[in-house]
Amino acid sequence: MKTYQELARLAGGGSKTAFCELVRRFSDMAKAVALRRLRDPALAEDALQDAFLTAWLHLTGLRNPDAFPAWLRGIVINSCRRMLRAHPPDILTSDLDNIEDLPSDDLDPWEHYARFQTRDMIRSLLASLPEIYREAAVQRYLLGRSYEDISSILGVPEGTIKRRLHESRERMMRAVADHDVQTIRVGFLPISDHLLPMVAHQRHDQNGVHVSLRRFMSWAELSRAMVNGALDAAMMMAPLAMVLHNRGIPLRWALDGHHEGSAITMQKSMARGLARSGFPGRDLAGAAMGLPHPLSTHGMLLRSVLGLGQGDRPFRPVYLSPSRMARPLARRNLDGFFCAEPWGVMAEHSGTGSVLIRSHDLAPDHVCCILAVHGDFARRKPELLDGYLKLLTAAAGYVHAHPTESAAIQARFTGVDRGAAALVLERGFVTFRDLAPDSARARQVMGMALQCGILDRPCDLDALLLPRAN
Repeated sequence: MKTYQELARLAGGGSKTAFCELVRRFSDMAKAVALRRLRDPALAEDALQDAFLTAWLHLTGLRNPDAFPAWLRGIVINSCRRMLRAHPPDILTSDLDNIEDLPSDDLDPWEHYARFQTRDMIRSLLASLPEIYREAAVQRYLLGRSYEDISSILGVPEGTIKRRLHESRERMMRAVADHDVQTIRVGFLPISDHLLPMVAHQRHDQNGVHVSLRRFMSWAELSRAMVNGALDAAMMMAPLAMVLHNRGIPLRWALDGHHEGSAITMQKSMARGLARSGFPGRDLAGAAMGLPHPLSTHGMLLRSVLGLGQGDRPFRPVYLSPSRMARPLARRNLDGFFCAEPWGVMAEHSGTGSVLIRSHDLAPDHVCCILAVHGDFARRKPELLDGYLKLLTAAAGYVHAHPTESAAIQARFTGVDRGAAALVLERGFVTFRDLAPDSARARQVMGMALQCGILDRPCDLDALLLPRAN
């Protein structure tokens, strides 16, 4: 068996096999460092992917192979710091009442591209640069270092660094312009409802359709990316998409993302009492309930189906991204939460909560999330969009035929518990059948959204729903 020093030398010379073995040997150490720093499995997974990519790009500069473990640990720590800056803990979602005031990204073209495109494409573009430009670009765009720091590291004046980066941007943006013709940028959250983009991404070869898949940790972040044009499509809650459409954002409902798939999860003692009472909706009056967004399907169902928030049935909504709800439930800062799986199943497995009722018992076969596509993208690239919709449809068939393998894909993309993700699929808590846009289902969502005040006026469903190509 080769020593890690020998593997580091081989990997530094370009051996992907040697690098894969290094990743295998040191992944547990790197994961422990990331989890200790971030305390969030999903963010830790992102940090690890970023760190190993950075390590691959920099191995040629590692002069002392004996130092590889400490060198890699430092890279992981830097990746964690960037994740913490990008995702402060316990981010609250925000309302979109002032949608026009949402800040736009002030990144230059390459920084914008680096933020939203896949790591494989970034690595390919960096590798295409001459060595004299590549190192400055890696330091700036992957490691986030200042001009002053890069100047010190590389031992050249700041002015030279700026000129190299300017030339790098020009070269890379030319490459992006050529490559981006067949790329669709898709956003999703780490929930079972959004499994199809993960499965489609994992199982197709990216030759005909390149998918740039980006995970978001909150609905507010994903919505902002759609509003600012940083995404071409996103898995988005139908009421939220309808509100944006009414506010002039040119979204099209291209596909149902799934049907059903959410659960009301409560403190265990409260769940037992509510179950004994037969759970009339008034029993949740006054409860502090975690919801994923003010314009969510979940708040809509609580208000329109259970009548909460009306008359003598007030409740206290607390807006958190789905992955942030388990901790305040465990600390008893929440009485319960209503969001997509697998967070309810995971709360049951950890002993911090009990699922009280599932969304399919409140509104059978309801639509929660849809694939929302920018109208401009749908007009400019109809064949690319149709190709992607076919990938998602094929992914739906795969999920129902292979729930265990699909759960493994979800765990890989999101960091959620694999067993919980499998249980959601095996028991049919979320379904992916009959996903073509349907005006009757859309009217059902619109009616409930109007009833509870999420929508102030009806949507033009003819303009919103995208007809499928034959």
